[in-house]
Amino acid sequence: MKINFKHVWIVLKKELKDAFRDRKALLVNIILPMIFIPVIFIISSIAAKSAVEVKPEKTPICVIGLENSKLISSMIEKSEFNIVKSTNPKKDLQDSKIKAVLIIPKDFEKLLSQGKQVNIQILTNEADMKSSNVGNILSNMINEFSKQIVKQRLIQKNLDPSIIEPVVINKENVAPPKKQSATILSFLIPMFLTLWATLGGMNVAIDLTAGEKERGTLEPLLTTAATRSSLVTGKYLAVSIMALLAGLSSLFGIIASFVLLPSVLGESFKNSPFYGYSVSPLTVLIMLLVVILTAIIFAAIEVALASYARSFKEGQTYLSPISIIVLIPPYFTMYKMPNELTDTYFLLPIVNAISVLKELIYDIVNLQHLGLFVISSMVYIVISIMFASRMFENEKVLFRN
Repeated sequence: MKINFKHVWIVLKKELKDAFRDRKALLVNIILPMIFIPVIFIISSIAAKSAVEVKPEKTPICVIGLENSKLISSMIEKSEFNIVKSTNPKKDLQDSKIKAVLIIPKDFEKLLSQGKQVNIQILTNEADMKSSNVGNILSNMINEFSKQIVKQRLIQKNLDPSIIEPVVINKENVAPPKKQSATILSFLIPMFLTLWATLGGMNVAIDLTAGEKERGTLEPLLTTAATRSSLVTGKYLAVSIMALLAGLSSLFGIIASFVLLPSVLGESFKNSPFYGYSVSPLTVLIMLLVVILTAIIFAAIEVALASYARSFKEGQTYLSPISIIVLIPPYFTMYKMPNELTDTYFLLPIVNAISVLKELIYDIVNLQHLGLFVISSMVYIVISIMFASRMFENEKVLFRN
């Protein structure tokens, strides 16, 4: 059947009017991403900072046998750890009331003076990230203290202290702040963009197909002069527009996050995992292209599946698995660096969008991969539109008992 663009326009306007009357859908799909995404970025920045940051002067630890070593007690006091007493140190450590337990043996000073080895025990709660970090700080302090003792012993024996340390390791992090931020963002941003682009038109797709069946308004619509092709095209475009608006809203929310973070976090923004990150206008434009193609593909799939449903509730049942499916690809590529993504990743549905976004977040614009993504997406668009048209034009599917 031929498509009458005048009829398509009439159907499109009608469906968009109905969609914009649904305030709940507008709130969830368009307004929520603008608020939700910046809030997530702010909370994750604060959480990451508080989880990792350890300030000795505010961190409670328990030291058993502090009186057994003047040297250790002096070192602990200089570190400004908050030394607290505990009747049950292990229990308090498990309950995160204290962050570490340092146990100094009774004969500590005596064994040191005799040139013997001494065991110091550090207890931590590895389920608590702060406790783990405090354990590392205490271990480093004791190791430095141990090195000083060794040097003193060697000097007393007229030996060069460097003989016990023939190799000195100087560790340097060459990753710029932007690349470090990209590690986290390459998971979050693709997930947010694809999630809203795929789910943004879901309720609209159900309402204008299964919803019309339930209300009894689909049959009169099919008796009009408009052909089935014109009707499904108008409905498909309406769903695509709503999905695209949701995707754009999520993109706006991401951009707003980086604008708001410095002012909301202030000086503490420097400790945020997103500090120093920025994207170019070209990157944003390509992200927009990814959102558009993803929204168009899933709009057709949603119209097709919703056309098969007999009621709005049944339509939700058929389409709800999509929300789970689109969450899998971000985890699929989570531990992959951009240079580890082969051409296959840019051909698979959803995975190709995630992979392109991952490269963009690392400030990589690979024309070959971008071309593979666009071509494969166009193929999926054609297939999904054909699938939607077949479903809508099949009487047995459209009016099944």
